[in-house]
Formats: sequence, C-alpha cells, structure tokens
Amino acid sequence: MRSDSIFKNLEAGQNRFELCHQAFKAVRMLHNPGNRIQDTTNDALHRLADVVHEETTPADPTAASTPEHLANL
Repeated sequence: MRSDSIFKNLEAGQNRFELCHQAFKAVRMLHNPGNRIQDTTNDALHRLADVVHEETTPADPTAASTPEHLANL
C-alpha cells in the first residue's frame, strides 16, 4: 500500500517536504505514457522506501552490536 511506503520513509528520518520532492522527481523519471500515474507513484515510493531502508540499516549487523574494543581484535 502507498501509505505503508510513506510511513516507512518518514520513520527513517525524512521530512515530508523532502519525501514529496524526491517522489516527484522519481515519478517524472520513471513514468511511461502507457502506464497509470498512480502505479508509477506507488513504484517510486516503494523504491524510495527500499533505498532509505538500506541506508539506515547497518551493513554488518554483528559489527553494530560488538563493542569497539572487541571489534579491533
């Protein structure tokens, strides 16, 4: 659902203005004249949510939970 993608983006720390601006740019780049604009908007929001989710999660989950003095060993 579109609202799930929006909330996923907002939870990651984006503000609403930035999200609208990025979604607008993504829809303009992704839209094909044969498709519905609603489907393109949903696709753009899902892609933005995936990118934001990847940026906020650590690449190595074990490194984030390991104390610094043990990580250097």
